[in-house]
Formats: sequence, structure tokens, C-alpha cells
Amino acid sequence: MGRKPGPVKHTKVFRITPDDDNKIDEILKYWQANRGFYNVKAYTRSDVIGQAVRQYWLQQKAKHETDGKYCGICGNPTRRKE
Repeated sequence: MGRKPGPVKHTKVFRITPDDDNKIDEILKYWQANRGFYNVKAYTRSDVIGQAVRQYWLQQKAKHETDGKYCGICGNPTRRKE
């Protein structure tokens, strides 16, 4: 019984500027303030970094697959001239 283990996580060390550190804290505070009444998840700094990495990966993947013709975030055509 008990809780199922989550995915394996590896420890990495990043050097970030104090400005970026403040931005991460602001995002984390926003998530914690707007999580809803029934959401009991405790968000961490690694959750913020993980979402940022996934979002960047999706954007770069779409840019590569469409040769930059479509936005990786929203899927709309870019304003790039051929």
C-alpha cells in the first residue's frame, strides 16, 4: 500500500543570476497562491524549472520540424519572410 513512487529525478546544478532567481521565486509564489482549494500539491523550484525546460523543448522541436514556419508555443504561422 502507500504512495506510488514518481519518476526518477536526477540532481543537476545550475548557476543563475539573482534576477533569474527572483523570477523563479515570483512564479513559484504565483503558483502557490493560485493552486485552488482542492489542490494540495506543494510546488517546488524544480517544478518551475521543469516546466520551463519542457516549454523550451516543445518550442525548439516545433521550430525544427516546421523549419521555423510555425510557432512552437501556439502553433500559429510566424511572420517570417521567405
